[in-house]
Amino acid sequence: MRITTKVRYGLRALCHVAYRGYASAHVIAEQQGIPSRYLEEIIGELRKAGFVVGKRGPRGGYRLAKPASEIAVADVINVLTTTSSTATGESQDEITRLVESSVDERFEAAVGALNLEQLIGEARERNRRHAADYVI
Repeated sequence: MRITTKVRYGLRALCHVAYRGYASAHVIAEQQGIPSRYLEEIIGELRKAGFVVGKRGPRGGYRLAKPASEIAVADVINVLTTTSSTATGESQDEITRLVESSVDERFEAAVGALNLEQLIGEARERNRRHAADYVI
């Protein structure tokens, strides 16, 4: 299983909104280095899946539709990932299907319990430790 650019951008956008509480697509795109049009497409999918809600207008933007602790990273990945069978066609042989299935099961087990709040907490902890490495 490979994390696609779409998934990476979607997770970054959700973490940005979770951390800030509320943000416009323009601000998210600018601060996260995500192409604006692509972000709009991703946010549309996240909105349809019930992860974010939006407000239109000059002071518009997005906020999480539910607490970060209730947003499973695996669910975000599933929403933003197209299945390999629809994207590239069904695997041609049994061995390939078994390998893909095994990898997908292990990936889901590893990511299954991780939620957005934990992901943000881990990122904060790594940044804190990394910053402490440079203190003289």
